Amino acid sequence: MNDNTAVGKQGMGELIRIRPYMQFMLSKVVSRFGDSIDSIAYSWMVYILTGSKVLMGTLLAVNFLPNILLGLFAGALVDRMSPKKVIVITNTGRGLFVGITALLFGLGQLEVWHLFVITILNSLLECFTVPAEVSSVPRLLPPSMLLSGNAMSSSATRVAELAGLAVAGALIATVGIAWTILIDAGLFALSALMMSRVGYPETLTSDNNEYKTSTEMNSHSSEKSSIFSEMAEAFHFLRKHALLLIVSILFAFVNFCLMPFNVLRTPYVIETLHAGAWGLSLLSGLMVGGMLLSGVWLTQRGAHYRKSVLVISGIVMLGLSYAMTALPAYMTSFQLPVAATFCLLMGMGIPLATTPLATYLMEVTPAEMLGRVYALQTMLVLSVAPLGSLASGALADWLTMPVLFIVFGIMLAMSAGMLLFSKSFRSAL
Repeated sequence: MNDNTAVGKQGMGELIRIRPYMQFMLSKVVSRFGDSIDSIAYSWMVYILTGSKVLMGTLLAVNFLPNILLGLFAGALVDRMSPKKVIVITNTGRGLFVGITALLFGLGQLEVWHLFVITILNSLLECFTVPAEVSSVPRLLPPSMLLSGNAMSSSATRVAELAGLAVAGALIATVGIAWTILIDAGLFALSALMMSRVGYPETLTSDNNEYKTSTEMNSHSSEKSSIFSEMAEAFHFLRKHALLLIVSILFAFVNFCLMPFNVLRTPYVIETLHAGAWGLSLLSGLMVGGMLLSGVWLTQRGAHYRKSVLVISGIVMLGLSYAMTALPAYMTSFQLPVAATFCLLMGMGIPLATTPLATYLMEVTPAEMLGRVYALQTMLVLSVAPLGSLASGALADWLTMPVLFIVFGIMLAMSAGMLLFSKSFRSAL
């Protein structure tokens, strides 16, 4: 363990000396900080504006559509573009749309159709941002530092998310929703400015990938048919690997089961826990905190356990904790602390379930296909999210939120049994 610690410290020192990567990471941290503030302020604004659980579910469903319909194409297209330009343009665009939302809400002119249009536009831009960020890391770091670089970036963004969730409630209470959302717009603009100053190397060759000059990449991007052939390769690869396909189906179901909690978290805080925006910040922050704690534990102890044990344990923990968030509805006191405890446990279950499978994906997928295969798997996992969002909003009108959480939480926990009957899962993990 001491050797690993020494290596970790050495890797940290080396990363800090790579200025372009540190600039890239700081830009990413700023945008994630803004995202976390926006996640609280936006959902609070929508509930105040509409008061409708159905509309909240519909908006969340619309938010997933661009990624489902265009995510794989965006990933293949970004591979042929300058990731730096993509991130600068998309973050600038997102800042502009968020700023328009804040202005319209502050003037009392924001209408429901505005929310749908802005949600679609922001989600469309995000389809390009994420693959551009993923493809940036191997361009800015040598192959020997990818693992430590990803670990540092993951930890930094988790801390940024926690900070954003922590201050969101306080900002809403002090300066109001409109100014809080406007601050988020400013953070996107700042992130774009910081990203514009990152110096990307023109070429980078590694054992697995060769990155060409921007001129060569733009020339190559004119071959439109090859983009679709590369997308087809991702489909063929996933079909040949049964475990990856099984996992995609399983986590699509997990995502479906989580939709009631994601859609109804704001009304749950208001109606069941009788708390304000700070209560929503607390629950969301503890979920992220649980993910951070679990991630640290996996770093230290995860290698001592089979991946299959970790995945099943994580899904069961997530599902049962989810079901237990219904308990405060039947209590007369301490509702918020009890809900907070189970949100923390939910957060701890997520990395246990997802990290081993992400590791397996990287182990079996050729480096030159990883972006496309990852995008395809993400698309499959998100494919049922709109249906789950719409169903959640509709079901909430005739079933109580606690009942929904219990039913879907138990269904989620029981889905782990699907893996026990998979020979490929038991043999590979």
